[in-house]
Amino acid sequence: MNTGDVKRNPLERVEMIELQRVTTFMAKKGKMLRVIILSVIGAVILCFGCRIAPELEPEKKSLEMVSGLEGGSWYPLGSGIMHLVKANIKGVSTSNRPGGYVRNCKVLQRGDADLGWTYSHAAFDAYNGRPPFKKNLDKIQYLASLYSGIFQVAVPRKSTVYSYSDLANKRIVPGKFRYCGEVLARSILEIYGLTYDSIKKNGGVVTFVGYADAAALMKNGRLDAFMALASCPMSTIVDLNFRPGIRLLPLDKEHIKKFLENHPGYIETVIPKEAYKGMTEDVPTIGTVVSLICSADLSDEIVYRIVKAIFENLDKLAKIKKKAIAEVSLENALRGCKIPIHPGAKRYYDEHGVKIK
Repeated sequence: MNTGDVKRNPLERVEMIELQRVTTFMAKKGKMLRVIILSVIGAVILCFGCRIAPELEPEKKSLEMVSGLEGGSWYPLGSGIMHLVKANIKGVSTSNRPGGYVRNCKVLQRGDADLGWTYSHAAFDAYNGRPPFKKNLDKIQYLASLYSGIFQVAVPRKSTVYSYSDLANKRIVPGKFRYCGEVLARSILEIYGLTYDSIKKNGGVVTFVGYADAAALMKNGRLDAFMALASCPMSTIVDLNFRPGIRLLPLDKEHIKKFLENHPGYIETVIPKEAYKGMTEDVPTIGTVVSLICSADLSDEIVYRIVKAIFENLDKLAKIKKKAIAEVSLENALRGCKIPIHPGAKRYYDEHGVKIK
């Protein structure tokens, strides 16, 4: 007899129906459990993805910076920054090579480097194609402001020079020709109606030499005004204040306003009264900001991490040049910025409430 033909009693049929119901219920429960587990995993990834992303290896494996001359302060600080970047961004190698504030802008535009040092006014001139740049360098973007370069004019303490107008027939050193300080000195003299030629015609002398030679001239009584764009206090002026003794010329408000209207990227600032012995009040003047710029081609993520590495490790940079880094702060990270900020840097600054000053 075929077993399939055996008739089941009512009790067996009830048991079979219950077994099928339980099996179906468990199957549905298992599917629901899998859905719940996958949903939870997806939510965790979505919520914490922003924390996971920074640990991913960046798409760019090497970063190069152009900084300053090997004997100056930009070069060792540039090397220090690139060391921090390498230490804080997994899988990236870094390098730093000499450069100059004008040349670095051109190098980044060509794509021959990723990061560079310049001044805030030079970044503006480069981006907008103003002299000494012959075309718009639109591939450079702002990364960070570091410390100020302050324009300082020292005259002998017993001098009769009390204003820039008084330099019309004097012996001056505006700096080395076409260096940043000399370019600024020339521009400031112009708003007072003075040129190198007019000074010479009036019997004055214009000499283009470095700080050491200028200091020697003043000590020997052969110089009426020493001009420099430098950090403050400046060692050369400290020396001159000891012998023969100096005063610092102020820029008046009217001429500062006129200058800034025609030269964006510079800032209004002061030589603080604490800078040099014998000062009794702040001296109004013009300054610029030592700035880091970068290539617009860098990804937002890697620039975000570069900025993060810099501002979360300032104590390490201070070991290289404490006087310069002492002025650097996240609060002033966009001081003097007059060109577009890289989106990756902007993201970091937005997170910390940093605004352009």
